Amino acid sequence: MIYKSGSPMRATFLQFKEKVKVMKFYQKKKQNQDKFKRLIHRLSEMSDSELTKVEQLLNVVFDPSFKSSERVEISRNDITTEEQSLDKSIQEAKNKLNTEQLEKRIEQFKQSKKPKNG
Repeated sequence: MIYKSGSPMRATFLQFKEKVKVMKFYQKKKQNQDKFKRLIHRLSEMSDSELTKVEQLLNVVFDPSFKSSERVEISRNDITTEEQSLDKSIQEAKNKLNTEQLEKRIEQFKQSKKPKNG
């Protein structure tokens, strides 16, 4: 196939370029399908409250009638409760670790004070 330029080399190059465009199109399509599958999988693992938040966020982003003065907020109580729960868990873990270390040191001390049978 010879294009207007008349050069067979140019014709080969242009054919190759067209094939690359087609390949890139199908590659992008596959990548988008993979992203969509990951999104569906992730959404299926979410709780109802998380899905509600996602829906609200989508409304903010895509709803043309949404007014900029309207605000969708996560409840401060939810955040505070989660933070307190996390803080409590961290403190409990620290206490347990300290207790275990203390017990280990006491045992080492007892072992060092025992008379050696010899």
